[in-house]
Amino acid sequence: MNQFISNSKIINVYRASAVLESVLDAALAPIGITTAQWGSLRIIYENPGCSGADISRIAFVSPQAATTMLQRLEQAKLITRRPPKRGRVLETYLTERGEELLREGDNIVDETEARFFSNFTPSELHDFNEYLLRSIANLDFNK
Repeated sequence: MNQFISNSKIINVYRASAVLESVLDAALAPIGITTAQWGSLRIIYENPGCSGADISRIAFVSPQAATTMLQRLEQAKLITRRPPKRGRVLETYLTERGEELLREGDNIVDETEARFFSNFTPSELHDFNEYLLRSIANLDFNK
């Protein structure tokens, strides 16, 4: 049954997220990264020097998951981690290759986003995004 329809908004948000991640994983596979890896690269790009703990909080993943992701990205030479001028927390930066892959991934994500929202008006897109942000804020335990 491919056309499951639910009146549960939570189930529909979950299904939309699962479908989107599946489509993005398939679209990003040819450049050798997953949706989660693209997301991590995007976070690092937007927050140069961030720590693993920062990434964990921003991405809503466990510190262990963030550490594992950072290790994989570092092994792939997409990021570099170095000690800060003060303190002990490693700072994370994209390598040149990481920036290139992020740009390629951004193009793929932009195309997928355009498909995902292709039957929305600009006003609906604006409202939808506002509704999502408000919903996230209602449950955001990082506040």
